[in-house]
Amino acid sequence: MRLENERVLITGAGGMLGNAIYPYFSSRFATVTATDKDVNERWLSKLDVRDTADLRRHVAELRPTIVLHLAACTDLEFCEVHPQVARDTNASATREVAIACEEIGATLVYISTAGVFDGTKQGFYTEADAPNPIMVYGQTKYDGEREAAAHCSRHFIVRAGWMVGGGAAKDHKFVHHILGQIVSGSKRLHAVNDRFGTPTYTHDFALNLFRLLDSHRYGTYHMVCEGSGSRYDVARHILDISGRADIELVSVDSSYFEKNYFAPRPVSEMMLNANLSALGINLMRPWRDALRDYIVREFPLALASADPNAERRQRPDRRKSSEPWHGIERRMSMGRRSEESRQLKVG
Repeated sequence: MRLENERVLITGAGGMLGNAIYPYFSSRFATVTATDKDVNERWLSKLDVRDTADLRRHVAELRPTIVLHLAACTDLEFCEVHPQVARDTNASATREVAIACEEIGATLVYISTAGVFDGTKQGFYTEADAPNPIMVYGQTKYDGEREAAAHCSRHFIVRAGWMVGGGAAKDHKFVHHILGQIVSGSKRLHAVNDRFGTPTYTHDFALNLFRLLDSHRYGTYHMVCEGSGSRYDVARHILDISGRADIELVSVDSSYFEKNYFAPRPVSEMMLNANLSALGINLMRPWRDALRDYIVREFPLALASADPNAERRQRPDRRKSSEPWHGIERRMSMGRRSEESRQLKVG
């Protein structure tokens, strides 16, 4: 069967990664059904993957040939406080998705994370390295990997790194946090210097996913941009791209943010796309190039050349459309952020 003739079901499509994957897949495939438990786009339909009966109903009605399983509980602090919700979403629901795929002969794509590693390796992690999670999120995602492999013979397990993408409406991670401070007029920023990883641009990820699906070489893959760096390195590159030499960037260790970011995090989440490279289909760009592309396209107001009055003019519209620049503390720990908003985040 040619790829363009596939029927695609996407779970958890309402987040950062789904925002990139859905446009690409819907432009190439005749039948693409995007779902999420939070219906925040016209092209989404309702599906909470923890509802096994509803999941099976969707699969029975759509008879997908490919299931892109993006739905996940990704907030590390929420997972630490609510481990059962994390297990139900990341592991148990993945088992049901995998079983349903196997029953109809569908290919399962399970999106995982660099957080399955303990961070002690010197150098880059490859697919040959054994996972050893140190936090609830990483453990439940690794459990999901094992469920996918055990119950669906046609599976791709694809590990992403530090996710970059989504634009102002969907990006609730580090890059948006830094850009929000720039646009709001901050003259001093702080970034961690003792945690290392590999950024992953969602659009590069979506395009490389096509090549991987076309290979039919099932198994586990890393799919991250080329290179590595600390959070400080990423923040420094954001300031360089934005042309903001007037902003001071202060290097701090992880203890500086431990009140809000209390979940254990690996020292190193640096990954290498060894299996993609072995197949000759590693299309991921260097992270610095991808980050520049993202900021110039999605956050022009952060550039030094931007009209200083544009942010003021656009604020009312942005409030109406729920696209805040100030994503600085969407992550509020221990009840200072609503339960519903923290439970199921994709990306």
